[in-house]
Amino acid sequence: MSAHPLDIRLRIDQIERLLMFDYEPGTEGALFDICDANGHIVKTGDVRGPVTRVRITDLEGDDYYLMVLDGETSTVQPFRLRRVA
Repeated sequence: MSAHPLDIRLRIDQIERLLMFDYEPGTEGALFDICDANGHIVKTGDVRGPVTRVRITDLEGDDYYLMVLDGETSTVQPFRLRRVA
């Protein structure tokens, strides 16, 4: 099992308010968490490769972290939401 960080491509659709990330899970039961700047989990769910889509209409802050847990391997990727005027 690899201990290297996962390679995840993350993008945000500001209009549809979706976070999308490209990742093909290596194990059954791979999960994601979205955490706020204080480390609190605000969303969680199953990774559905090759592209996982998460609705983010209810996220109020600016700075978040995407954590992907796949078996023994995990990664954390920061992202920022812009306010729509």
